Amino acid sequence: MIGNYRINLGAGIVGFILTFFVAYSSNVLMTSLIRGLIGFIAWFALAYALRWGLGLLLTPSLNSKGFDYDPLNGQESRGSQVDIKLEDDGQELNDLLKNGQLSSSGEELPPSETKAPTGFAPLDPPKLVRTKEPEELAQAVRHLTDK
Repeated sequence: MIGNYRINLGAGIVGFILTFFVAYSSNVLMTSLIRGLIGFIAWFALAYALRWGLGLLLTPSLNSKGFDYDPLNGQESRGSQVDIKLEDDGQELNDLLKNGQLSSSGEELPPSETKAPTGFAPLDPPKLVRTKEPEELAQAVRHLTDK
């Protein structure tokens, strides 16, 4: 942590004074003191949290070798991080995808299951053809509506 408890105490006193005077303008003395005490506790805790967070951010956790160092028992904790570099299969994967030899799960399909790329064919629905005369259709509609 950065600093010491005096920073927390100073922030708590500032919080008490601000809260007390704001509360005293519209409340009785006892209520203002209670609210000032609550302000002291809140500002004290806020300063503590701020000191702790800044201590985590500003304290270097790695030594010059790049390994974690535990200052309590003076030992490096090697093996706590694993860096893996895989070979680049990007071009081979792209070739397989272009040829359609990969399934959706990424496994290579046997040659019998590969499909040749087919072109886009738009949907061609059959056209509706009227087989009845308009007068017959009108009679049917009149009959169904009971007019």
